[in-house]
Amino acid sequence: MIPVVGIIFLVALVVGTPIAFAMGLAGSSWIIFFEGIDPSVVVRRMFGIMGSFPLLAIPLFSMIGILAERCGMLPDLVKLLQMLLGRLKGGMAYINVANSMMMGGVSGTAVSDVASLGRVEIQMMKRAGYPAPYAAALTASTAVISPIIPPSVAFIIYGLAAGGVSIGGLFMAGIVPGIIMGLGLWVMAWFKSRKAGFGTIVDRPRPAVIFAQALRVVPFMLLPVIIVGGIVGGVFTVTESAAVGVVYVIVVGFVLTRTLKVKDIFDSVVYSAIISSVVGMLMGAGAVVSWIITRNQVTQQLADMLVMITSDPTLFMTLVALTLILLGTVMDATALIIMFAPLVVPIARQYGVPEIQFGVVFVMSCMIGMVTPPTGILLFMTAAFAKVPIEQVFKAIMPFVVAAMVLVGLLILFPALTLTVPAALGLG
Repeated sequence: MIPVVGIIFLVALVVGTPIAFAMGLAGSSWIIFFEGIDPSVVVRRMFGIMGSFPLLAIPLFSMIGILAERCGMLPDLVKLLQMLLGRLKGGMAYINVANSMMMGGVSGTAVSDVASLGRVEIQMMKRAGYPAPYAAALTASTAVISPIIPPSVAFIIYGLAAGGVSIGGLFMAGIVPGIIMGLGLWVMAWFKSRKAGFGTIVDRPRPAVIFAQALRVVPFMLLPVIIVGGIVGGVFTVTESAAVGVVYVIVVGFVLTRTLKVKDIFDSVVYSAIISSVVGMLMGAGAVVSWIITRNQVTQQLADMLVMITSDPTLFMTLVALTLILLGTVMDATALIIMFAPLVVPIARQYGVPEIQFGVVFVMSCMIGMVTPPTGILLFMTAAFAKVPIEQVFKAIMPFVVAAMVLVGLLILFPALTLTVPAALGLG
């Protein structure tokens, strides 16, 4: 079954078929021509997952990021960080990391992070004397934090694809890894700035000016508190928290900053619809393939094969992580999650691996593919913003890729990094 579906999928990709349609074609072909089942199964499986209520959170979180930029929340944050960190040697690199950590608590997507702040961050670093390839590489690397720190669209997709995994628990499990990754990138930027003399020292404004700017950032700082706090406190579901976040940003934009326009809302809806339609098609096609895998007991067969190789859960997770990182060099992260989560999550359960720990390791491994050559989408975006050849960014990104892989290893070896916070909040 796997060879036939795989061949159809690969042939479809080779001739230029989009991934979602290639997955759907492979799954539908097997059901219709090999299983001889009523074709309506394809429609029922696709729309069953595409009509899932938690899936609605994806366009809503995308809207939050766009509206926060349009109403001035993100520019105000950048200004405050410049005032606080701009005087330090290497301060612009620190600002880049801090921006992504804060953005991760709002939009939850790496692409939105780069689209909203990437151009500004790269321009700031170039003006401060940083080489353009390094500025592009750091910006792409820091954006990977966004899908790890809650709220995370990647965790929502994983939770839906895997089935039975607490999305709220995954959110909380991403806090410590996200902080570790941010601090690690900060330390790397510190060493690089000291060694190469990057960055310039600027004067810090008077305390009164900093305080006034900090007051402007308060509405933004409250946003992740409302979103994440509402989920943890049981006030909102994940989708409801995203909807509340959208309403909050709109109110701030119209009432407080008075910079938001009706056109901005329309633009955010259109952009979010485009993004979520891609995810929805992938989820629908993935549901068909997942049903085929379950029906043909492929998961159990694969589990039996893996048990013959090793009975060690740590080695199992390591093999899965390395496979995902390798596949991530040629496949989109979302497609990876949707295609492989239904296959390996049941096996992880048989190994006794904690579901939340495995989810964070799985998603983090997939996210590395967004910054690895030759298909890393974030590299192409930041290279375009920096106006440098993509090959130069490839070279500059490798130390950050190694650091991300080390973090994945730590998450595998030390389950407490992912399980402590959810357990303390009753979500683990």
